[in-house]
Amino acid sequence: MMSPITLELPTEFAKSLGGNASRETLVAAALRWFEEGRLSQGQAAELLGMNRGEFFDLLHEHRVSPVQMSIEDLEQDFRRG
Repeated sequence: MMSPITLELPTEFAKSLGGNASRETLVAAALRWFEEGRLSQGQAAELLGMNRGEFFDLLHEHRVSPVQMSIEDLEQDFRRG
């Protein structure tokens, strides 16, 4: 079940995004939340109504790395060799 969210945009901004302002906002949010580690790849794909392969394509299109690791995770991996 989905909870509706209402987003009010200034008219000029909404016009500049064209007819897909709602979708573009959702995509931007999902990408940001994925980058922050708040959503997994699967969760972000599901939120956007796509499979993980399509989400990977979206990540590539927006130049977002599919691997999201913190500095601490990278340091631990480095120490393990």
